[in-house]
Amino acid sequence: MNINGLSFNALPPIDLPFRFFLTAPLFVILCALLILFSGETLWISRWHPYMLALTHGFTLGFLSMVMMGALLQLLPVIGGIGITKPRKITYFCHTSLVLGTLCLMANFIWPNTVLGFSSLILLVCSLGTYFIAFTLVLLKKLSQGDSIIGFRLAMTALLIVLLMGVILLSQRFELLEFSHTGKELTNNHALFGLAGWGSILIISVSFQVIPMFHVAPSFPKIISHYLPSFLFFLLVLSIFKPTVVAPFIVLTHGVFALSLLFVISKRKRKIPDSTIRFWQLAAFTLVGLNIFYFIPDKYLPSHVAQQKTLLIACCYLYFYLMAVIQGMLLKILPFLSYTHLQQKCLMNFAAMQAIPHMHEFLNKKHAQWLFYLHIATGGILLLTLMMPSTYWLLSLLLFTEFSWLLYLMSKTVRLYFATLTKVNLSVNA
Repeated sequence: MNINGLSFNALPPIDLPFRFFLTAPLFVILCALLILFSGETLWISRWHPYMLALTHGFTLGFLSMVMMGALLQLLPVIGGIGITKPRKITYFCHTSLVLGTLCLMANFIWPNTVLGFSSLILLVCSLGTYFIAFTLVLLKKLSQGDSIIGFRLAMTALLIVLLMGVILLSQRFELLEFSHTGKELTNNHALFGLAGWGSILIISVSFQVIPMFHVAPSFPKIISHYLPSFLFFLLVLSIFKPTVVAPFIVLTHGVFALSLLFVISKRKRKIPDSTIRFWQLAAFTLVGLNIFYFIPDKYLPSHVAQQKTLLIACCYLYFYLMAVIQGMLLKILPFLSYTHLQQKCLMNFAAMQAIPHMHEFLNKKHAQWLFYLHIATGGILLLTLMMPSTYWLLSLLLFTEFSWLLYLMSKTVRLYFATLTKVNLSVNA
């Protein structure tokens, strides 16, 4: 493991990211139940209220939940400085994000003024407070420049997503009028959320974690230095010229995917690893989406051409963003557990004997099962888009996959706290 240039002196308490990580799978389990009880009607249109609830359950409840928790640890490790008062800010942001997301999902299904205003206030408080807390750190002169620049761009994208979401909810209650039509603004909101907040953050994190965890070379300087900024620039342009800019956004992701595959192929540790498989799946997905996007509709079956945009969005979300997030969790949880326990032993190195090996925190074979479940669930997701009658199977696999993820994470957390008790006894002896 390559940890040169990284700092572990400003780590926040480990229970803070754990709080986000353990909550995230619960939202996908909730989404699985929503799919089961909504039936085939959910797949009629991307604008269906149940589909909107489902989308935000995945993006806010899972993706943003994990990314917010991960940044709590990654920023101090990469930049050397963490946010101030992390416990108070985390408790507030986490609680308001959970309640706000639940209210928003419920409001899509059962439109209600109280639910609508509650979701608006809670999400603004959660994401707004989080943005301010991290921006105050990111504005400082920090180390590890390329990743930090990417973090700044991702946080800016998060602010834009939040502002667009506020406008959309305000329009829903006829509090504001906006020159963009609802669909145009919704498309921009989704694009900045997935390709801005989600993808730019993942790309920036990859510049550090791939070389660190997998003893791989650094990304080419032209990629790490310019690609996140160029992608953000394209996203801004897409607000004004969406059809012109969209192909370049797709191609930019393709360039990242090829760079990622190249760096992974040059890693020194060729040991089979589920996290690497998730990264490879994400990269091949982006390459495949480039090919699929540029195939003219006339060469595709009519039912596929009609669903092309939705197919691309689902593949991007499930086989790219969610694949990377799950792969990262398989590395972050054991690494954080081991690192925090190691810090506890600085006063008594004999206590190190009580710490399990890092691989004991998360069984490799169990992680492999998670990868296979993800492939199976993603395949059934694509089938359900074409044949909505298979919705029950998608619901079952989603429930199984994320229950398994929750079990793996809970097992790691339990082992951490059990070991912490032994370490404390050794240190205090």
